[in-house]
Amino acid sequence: MPTSRKAITALLFIALAAGNAAAEPAQKPPAPAMMVHFDYYPKDRLQIHALEQRLASAIKRADAGELGETEIHVDGNDGYLYMYGPDPDQLYRVTSPILKSSRLTAHSEVTKWYGPRTETFVIR
Repeated sequence: MPTSRKAITALLFIALAAGNAAAEPAQKPPAPAMMVHFDYYPKDRLQIHALEQRLASAIKRADAGELGETEIHVDGNDGYLYMYGPDPDQLYRVTSPILKSSRLTAHSEVTKWYGPRTETFVIR
């Protein structure tokens, strides 16, 4: 293969690799911006799922980030909702009406992360 063809092939390969890297979806931040700690019973799993759907929809509609994983302990006591986004205050503004209206989270503990600083409070 002549040198100019090798150079063109190499440039095309680099452009293709760069294009594929740019086309990949953005990764969510490495740490959540907000966490909600709540108590539940094993019979509440369907309500937890409905709550997740409402929260995910509200966060997406407001373009505030995304609902991450939900952690529920198998003993049926502790649950955690993790939310990701650039602004923990915006996440709380968007989700607080839902959290306050749910029997599961109406009096739960919220932790918001502002980089190295956190703020934890109970929903009232």
